[in-house]
This record gives sequence, structure tokens and C-alpha cells, in this order.
Amino acid sequence: MIAEKKMRLWMVVLFFVLGLGIYGNVILNGIFIFDDFEYVVGNTLIQDLTNLDLSDPRQIGYLTFALNYAIGGDDPRGFHLVNVLIHIVNAVLVFFLIGMLLRLLSGPHQETDPVEQESVPFLAALIFLVHPAMTMAVSYIAQRFTSLATLFYLLSVISYLSARVRFERDRESRSAYVLLGASLLCTVLAMRTKEISFTIPFALAAFELLLFRDSPFGKRRFFYLIPYGALLWIIPLSLLGPNLGLINKGEGIAEVTRREKIYDLTERSPFFYLFTQFRVIVIYLRLLLLPIGQRVVYDLKVSQSLFEPWVLLSIGFLSTIAATAVVVWRKASANVSASGALPKLAVLGIFWFFLTLSVESSIIPIKDVIFEHRTYLPGVGFFTAVSVILVLGLKKVRMPVRPIVSVGGLAAVLAVTLGTATILRNQVWTNELLFWDDVVQKDPEKAIGYHNRGNAYAKLGMYDQALKDMNWTIASFPKNPMAALKSFEVADFTVENMAKTLMNRANVYYSLGLKELAEPDMKRAKDLVSRKPIDTDITRRMADQYAKRGAFKYAIEQYNRVLEWDPTDINALMDRANAYSWTKDYSSAIRDLSRIILLHPDNALAWHNRGIANAWSDKKDAAVADFTKACELGFQPSCDSIELAKQGKK
Repeated sequence: MIAEKKMRLWMVVLFFVLGLGIYGNVILNGIFIFDDFEYVVGNTLIQDLTNLDLSDPRQIGYLTFALNYAIGGDDPRGFHLVNVLIHIVNAVLVFFLIGMLLRLLSGPHQETDPVEQESVPFLAALIFLVHPAMTMAVSYIAQRFTSLATLFYLLSVISYLSARVRFERDRESRSAYVLLGASLLCTVLAMRTKEISFTIPFALAAFELLLFRDSPFGKRRFFYLIPYGALLWIIPLSLLGPNLGLINKGEGIAEVTRREKIYDLTERSPFFYLFTQFRVIVIYLRLLLLPIGQRVVYDLKVSQSLFEPWVLLSIGFLSTIAATAVVVWRKASANVSASGALPKLAVLGIFWFFLTLSVESSIIPIKDVIFEHRTYLPGVGFFTAVSVILVLGLKKVRMPVRPIVSVGGLAAVLAVTLGTATILRNQVWTNELLFWDDVVQKDPEKAIGYHNRGNAYAKLGMYDQALKDMNWTIASFPKNPMAALKSFEVADFTVENMAKTLMNRANVYYSLGLKELAEPDMKRAKDLVSRKPIDTDITRRMADQYAKRGAFKYAIEQYNRVLEWDPTDINALMDRANAYSWTKDYSSAIRDLSRIILLHPDNALAWHNRGIANAWSDKKDAAVADFTKACELGFQPSCDSIELAKQGKK
């Protein structure tokens, strides 16, 4: 027993070393990207713990973001570190869950192979830890909702099974009641983190049915599930309650997300979504088995008929897996020895995969039909089945070494190959331009990639490349965006997003001094929307707060949001130029000040500040010219600076 505990302790240490090593680059160099700007960076509600609303469907996830912010501010390293730690803990929990399931399947009176008892859970947890398909749920800060919900999901199941084992031994066990209470609490936390947790009661019901068939409680054992059945109301109430007047509406991005889910439920075809998901599930299985060609955005056409060839083939393939699982379970159940435990465990893994995927891959329509992070929780089941197959395969192959050595060698190979693939995949989460270029290269017809890559180019001052991408995006706009909104393929082509793209191009034109090209884009953008897509007053105040604290990088990001809506906002341009100067990015400061001068040639302060930026850039003649112009406009500090600039003094 002591040796077993030491071995497990070393396994936990190994997992932390591996996890931190594989995701180290993301922790140190990871950035805010994609939806992180809406869920984290631009979410004012997480910047004050008292702002969190109890009506928020994902309140626990936002609470962790708020705690991150309270401890480390807007440093992405803190957010990435927490994500990685959650993932490592999840891998450890996977080990304990699978070990518990294997013991329950083996039965209390059956002798089990110690190698099997430890190697299958270890391999499954190891693959889960190092597999590149898990990166989107780990390296993408906004997808903490997925990994955190998985953490509570696993804790809920482990606590419930532990409680049930104790109840089987002692009906009055106090520790069993404590564990049952912990399981219920974790279920609530999971359901208040992400909607995938809706399946927890169904998973527990299946385990109750399959693992405790010989319970002395008989059918009365299902009474333990009654509280979990009551908790099923949490998620529907969180989503629909505000519309029914039962609970208050949330605020910010959380409320926007909730309304989008309601729109999906009421406006999108559940049948088209279901038909497509048969194909999507096959893609997920391929990704988990052979993780190549990963991408953030998939250009997948929606299936509109059950009788499309690829839909029928997918249904046939998935049905074959399900039928095989049933046959394997029945044959294993007929085997009274402990050798039937491993096949049964593989079947439970298959069941787990399909059950935990059912919320996002069934008849409940979601705007985005496929995302890799949706394989995170289902992957636990898939990797369990794969590990069983690997261990059974090793048993059949006569190895010249001890079984534990062969398992260790296999684990090392998996850790190196999958870990290397994960390290390589994680590179895209450290560079915005690389991130969106990866999307464009793999899905060259998907406009969202060009839109965001264009913005990334613009931030780097690479305006020619930015305009090419923005022009491609604008040319792809549907003629009827309201009709396109209900589709799945071009659902991101909202009127607001079209306006944002036009404003981004106008912003580039202004930066190039092409006012005559910028103004038509601005007019068209403002004609498309009757209101601003962001609250510029709140955004400006946030930027000012960042600047006062010296967080100029994030102040610039908020000024960018204001200027995306109105590139002619003189105050925002001036403040951003000052922020650029504080970061010693004088070329960007000069660009903003030049735009102000282009719009308002009589703005003496802009001339003066550009003179300072030129002086710091060692452009003496340009600095003298700017100070001279500002002096002519009556700005006395510029008059006093002319001689200093001539002498090259800063």
C-alpha cells in the first residue's frame, strides 16, 4: 500500500513536470487572442469582484477570470498558468477516475493484474495530458470554461462513486454523505461553468445501472440520483430564465453570449445541425486518433439532408462503433473472471465519449458547428478506450521484457511524440499573426481568417498586406446579411461585423494619409449600424485607467477599439500617441500625430508632440520643422524647444 501511494505521488509529480514543460512556452509567451478580448481583456465586469452577477450562466468561469485579474492584473501569463494547472489537475483526476472504474468493474472478490490496474489509467491520463487536440481548451484563455467545467465534472463523478462504494459497505457512513454532498456541490459548480455539464446526472445514472447491479439496495439505489435530477433545471433556467422573467438578465459579454444561444435555439435548424454533427463526430474521432491538420476555424459546409453520402457513411461508422461496444459488453459480462474488466472499461470509455459530446453535437443548434475544444471532456472516454486497446495489444505480443517495462516504453513514446506535437501546435497561441495566418492557410475560403489577419497586419504597420486581407473580406460580404445570419457557414457576417471591417480599413487608409479613401468606408460603416458596436465612453475610461497604471500596452488596445469605430477621434488618437511614446514606439506615435495633423492642420499640440517624437527618434530636422509650425500656431513651449531641437537635445 505504501509503495502504491509513493508510485502515485511520483506520477503526480511527473504530470506536473510534463504539463508545465509542454505548455511552458504558452505560459511565458502566450497572449490574449480571438475571443479573449471580449471575455477577458475588454470585460470590465471581471475587473471588480463585486460586479459578478449571480444570473450569469457561466458565473464560476468568470469568477476565476476575476480572481486572476485581482491577483495579477491584465498579465496574460497568470491566466495561461491557471489554465495549464487546471489541465494538469484534470489529467490526475482522469487517472483516479479510470482506476476507480476498473476496480468497480473487476469486482471486490476478483484478483486483478496489478500492471493492468495501474497502466491503463496511467496511459489514458498521460495521453490526455500531452495530446495536441487538448491545446484549444488549454492554451486558449477564453476556453477555460471547458477545462474548468471538466474539472468539476470529474470531481463530481469521482466523489459520487466514492460515496456509493462507502454506502455499499456501510449504509450509515458519514464520509459517504460528505462525499455525496461534495459531488452535488461540484455538479452545481460545473453547471454554472459551462453547459456541457448537463450530462452529469445521466453519466451517474449509467454508472449506477452498470456498476452497482448487485447492490443490496436494489432499485432503491436510484434514489441517490434524485437531487441530481433536480439540478438539471440549473442550465435551462440560466439560459431561459431572463426571457421568462424568472431571473434578472446579466451584463456585458455574458448576456450577449446568452442571447446568441437563444437565437441559435429559435432561429437555426436543429435538423441541419444534427445531420452535420454526424460528420463532425467522425472528424473529432480522427483528430483524437491522428492529431494532424489542427485548426481553430473549420470551413465545414452544413448538411441539409439525412441522405447525403457523407452523412450516411458517418452514421454507419458511428453505428458500427456503438454496436461493437454493445457486443463487447455482453461478451465481457458473460465472462465471470476479472479479465472481462478491461473490455468493459473500453465500452464505458466509448459511452463517455458520446454522452459528454451530446450537448454540443446533437440536435441543439450552435452557430459554430465544430470546434476542437469540444473534444476535451469526451477525450477522457476516447483515451480510456485507446489505452485499453494498447494494453491488451501488449499482452498479446510476447515481449522480451517485463510487462511494466513495455508499458513504460510505450508511455515514453507517446509522451515524446504527442508532447512534441503539442509544443509545435502551441506556437500559434503565442503570436497573433501566426495564429490567423494558420487559419487562412488551412481554410483559404473562410473570411474570418482574412478579417483578423488583416487587423494583425495593421497592428504591425504592414498596411499593404492588411489592405489585401481587408479587401478580400469586404468583397466576401453577403448581399443580404440578415438572411446570412441564420446560416451556419457565414453566421459571423453580421451587420455589426461588416461595419467593423469597413472601419478597420478606414483606419488603415487614415494611417496612410488617404483621407479620401477612408471617409467613404466610414460613412458606409455608420450607415450599416444605427448604434455604436461598443460603448466608447466605457472603453475610453478603461484605456485611461490602464495608462494611469502604466499598462500602456493594454491602454493602446482599448484606444484601438475606440478608433476602430471612429478613426477621426482626435482625443483617442492623441492619447494613443502618448501611450506609444511611453512604450518608445515613436514611429507609431508619429503616425497617429500625423493623422491628427492631416485632419486638423491647426492643432498645435499635435505638431508639438510629433516634434518630441521626432526628436526622440533622432530626426532633428523633422523635429525642428514641427516645433516651428507649432510655434507659428501660438504654442509657446514649441518656440522654446526649437533651439534645443537644433542642438539635438531631447
